[in-house]
Amino acid sequence: MHHEPDPHETAPSRGTEAASDARDAFRSAPGFELLFLLQKFTTEADRYAETVRRKHGLARNDVHALNAVMEAERQGETTTPGALRERLVLSSAAMTTVIDRLEASGHLERRHSSEDRRQIEVTPTPSARETGREMFDPMVRHMLPVLADYTPQQLEFLAGIMNRLTQAIAEAREELQRS
Repeated sequence: MHHEPDPHETAPSRGTEAASDARDAFRSAPGFELLFLLQKFTTEADRYAETVRRKHGLARNDVHALNAVMEAERQGETTTPGALRERLVLSSAAMTTVIDRLEASGHLERRHSSEDRRQIEVTPTPSARETGREMFDPMVRHMLPVLADYTPQQLEFLAGIMNRLTQAIAEAREELQRS
């Protein structure tokens, strides 16, 4: 008995089968479930940031820009609008709008570089530092006791993993931007 194929049934294409095989390989890889926990952590951190940014009347990119400028300052570096634009993946016009808004609200200052007067640097103000403390101290206050349960060696190990995972996701983003 010969069975005619149903024209409404679709057979999986080779590409679909290959993608399914790759997905199965991912699922069986060590650490795959940990990625879901990291995703949950990231989602909860985003929800926290959304809550505090609204409480302080800041746009999402405002918070990202302030974090980037203050992180650079903690590392003894300066930040330019161009470097911020690249870090936040914004257009020049959008970055200018963010910096203008943060400057008008008293959180950032623009100034000429002492090394090259043509170059503009962006620096946080005391108001930005105070707002940052108000925004993130509650989160830190809740997270530090959890981390206190671990040895310095365990924390160093975790920091190494987090740094490597952060680099891996940055590389994935860059790959997407190139394609």
